Amino acid sequence: MEIIGEKINTTRKRLEQAVRERNAAFIQDLARKQAAAGADYLDVNSGMPLYAEQEAEDFAWLVPLIQDAADIPLCIDSAHPLVIETALKLHKGNAMINSINGDPAKIESVLPLAKEYRCKVIALTSSRQGGIPATSVERIKIAEKIAEESQRFGFPIENLYFDPLVMPLSTDHRNAVVFLETVREIKKSLSPARTVSGLSNISYGLPKRKRINHAFLALAIGCGMDAAILDPTDKEIMAMLPVGELLAGNDPDCTGYLVAYREGRLEA
Repeated sequence: MEIIGEKINTTRKRLEQAVRERNAAFIQDLARKQAAAGADYLDVNSGMPLYAEQEAEDFAWLVPLIQDAADIPLCIDSAHPLVIETALKLHKGNAMINSINGDPAKIESVLPLAKEYRCKVIALTSSRQGGIPATSVERIKIAEKIAEESQRFGFPIENLYFDPLVMPLSTDHRNAVVFLETVREIKKSLSPARTVSGLSNISYGLPKRKRINHAFLALAIGCGMDAAILDPTDKEIMAMLPVGELLAGNDPDCTGYLVAYREGRLEA
């Protein structure tokens, strides 16, 4: 499973302050720690500025700064094509873009950039008109539409990472079930497209949130989820990864689990 480190995000108050103050040491330390803990990508979100131009300035500073500290690709997390293009021009290697959805305007503004810069793209199963559908059937319809549009642009479907958008269990006890159904169907009908999700939203509003997040990760792996947006410095949730892969039948001869044991990665 691919790990996208979630911590460089200006919705976090300390990170927003670091970006506003251009605190390079703080951000580079955060990048190094996530890379050392096993992140394959680092999500970079500077979405607090009111204007795309200011956000683009932030990314022009952040991208080379982070990649100087951690030699792994970034997941460019922005709603603005101007910001995405600014970041991609400075990025070393093949980035990931977070995100598009079912809106034609969004697809048409981002997929050409993704194709030009050979990026992977997170695709949300939502639209501006309908929001996040309540059923897996409707979410699959959006995913199918995005897959069709990717073919029109000549964008490789294997570089699409569909995010079925898990909603909190505290608002509907079936939200995890809908998410997992959507993951299974995407893996079945839209292969070789991939799937991705953040974890923490599932437990919002409930006590002992980490317990829920860990179990949700294991279930999602079992349904075929390919990537997760999480905190790689959380040793407990990282220890769950080889366990989930083992239980899902993705670890022939238990090799990955045994390697993780010998390396001490199962110790939380």
